[in-house]
Amino acid sequence: MDRASSKFVDALAVRKLLNEKLLKVTHTPKQLSFCRQEKPFDALGKYSIHINDVKFRKERSCFELSSFIKTPLYRENEKVLLHYYPSENPIGNILFLHGLYDENIHNYAFLTRMLNIRGLNVFLMVLPYHFGRRPQESIFGGEFFISADMQRTYGAFRQSVFDVETCFQFISHFSNLPCVLAGFSMGGCIAFRYYILKNNFPGVFLINPVTDLFTLVWRNPLMVAVRRDLKACGYGKRETSLVFRDLDPYKNICSNVNLGGVSVVYSEYDKIIGEEENRKFIKRITRKGVCNILKYHAGHLNILRVPKLSKDICDFFTRCICSSKL
Repeated sequence: MDRASSKFVDALAVRKLLNEKLLKVTHTPKQLSFCRQEKPFDALGKYSIHINDVKFRKERSCFELSSFIKTPLYRENEKVLLHYYPSENPIGNILFLHGLYDENIHNYAFLTRMLNIRGLNVFLMVLPYHFGRRPQESIFGGEFFISADMQRTYGAFRQSVFDVETCFQFISHFSNLPCVLAGFSMGGCIAFRYYILKNNFPGVFLINPVTDLFTLVWRNPLMVAVRRDLKACGYGKRETSLVFRDLDPYKNICSNVNLGGVSVVYSEYDKIIGEEENRKFIKRITRKGVCNILKYHAGHLNILRVPKLSKDICDFFTRCICSSKL
């Protein structure tokens, strides 16, 4: 797809999200003062999955796991859903995280099929408050993931990271094949944060990752209703940025983090994250030491249907696994 078509698809998606979903809801925090956990991910390595509690929903090809993080107000959200797409002759596994506000799992069908053909089993993890984890009182998938309820937003991102750990523990029980992590858009942001926290993980492949959580909320056109609600509750830039300080991947890259296992693919014509934000992000992570960076002539959404993407992921998988054996 050319530049004009790519930008048109992204612009159309933004308009539809705003007019059909985001502008129709208003949120206020349950408590005006945000209670920030000093070290939100300290317990990441302290939980263990109870493998006997795992259920498999054959009609949906989906495993159902118990989240390490409980959300009593939204019981539907306490189950981690892990869709499974097996390869006929697998050489490895990919744990894949989808994007924010996604409500159509078939958006990933082409990429999943191509990865299967190349010998990779795909496990697609459903993010909190999306798909089958969406609470009944939520109008659309992801509505409760980011809103002016900063405590819930903070908790959703934190839970996502813990859910990745849950899924990896399960996959290691289910399969003895090696596994790497991949994520698209918000899923890429979460995947990157998990990789930084673990710091001994084989690799993470980021596809158009959200580059800065604060900038997403405070400047992105999609978040106009969220900003409206935040300002109405007395949240300014400083208060909002503090919420995301511990969550944002880039702001938490320590000097001892091995970034050799990070690969980034970004769209030249991205109108959802933003072309300028992508350029800034690439410069930042390049300075930090990320060198596996690819630019696609695509938009934010149609990148998922670029045939080359599955090959690049498979090549990345092979490099990561070979490196881990050295």
